Amino acid sequence: MNQGAILKSYNGAIKLILDPDMGFNELLGYIRDKFYESRKFLGSGSIILDIDGRKLSDFEESLVIDAINASCDVNIACIVGKNENDQEHIRKVGEILDERMNDDDKCRILHGSVMNKQVIDIDDSIIIFGDVNPGSEIRSAGNIIVLGGLYGKAHAGTAGDESAFICSIEMEAEELMIGENRYVPESKPIWSAVLKSSPKVARICEGEITISPLNRVVMEKIYDSKKLQA
Repeated sequence: MNQGAILKSYNGAIKLILDPDMGFNELLGYIRDKFYESRKFLGSGSIILDIDGRKLSDFEESLVIDAINASCDVNIACIVGKNENDQEHIRKVGEILDERMNDDDKCRILHGSVMNKQVIDIDDSIIIFGDVNPGSEIRSAGNIIVLGGLYGKAHAGTAGDESAFICSIEMEAEELMIGENRYVPESKPIWSAVLKSSPKVARICEGEITISPLNRVVMEKIYDSKKLQA
């Protein structure tokens, strides 16, 4: 390969094929040029990035993301290829939530990541197809569902609803609140452009916020609890 970086579109994702032998700094230049040339085609939406042709470290992947962000207006929702189960996790979480949402649930959908210093404050539940990046904040009177990484702040049940919940594919939040209950991790969250694929849900249990793996049993308990309170 003599082009350094090649872009291909398939199945809703963008495949980035990298030269396996080129120096990494030179390769970054090719990546910037390729995404700049394709910026009109890519638009400003959220994309899934599939990196092929070369094994990158987490640090190198973060530099690739920075190069892409500097060259066009897309948001990288997640990177696949390093962990082929990423999209399977997203699909399963979506199925669980779709089954448990009823017609009375009002919900907004946001396609794309929430960037640093952005604050979203709404009266309904919200589903985010992307990441909630460090320095950003999501406030919802209902539930917060992040089909990506939650790395910023999230406040569900802002009107005092302690039956609200927060769930995400990767839970590394700076701060969580449900109703008036606050949870701040003891150590500083470590975030990455690559999802670790461990979906979790935060909810109120015995008067405090608990974080547990997201699965069908937990979601059934949450919605059964909501029915009892209705």
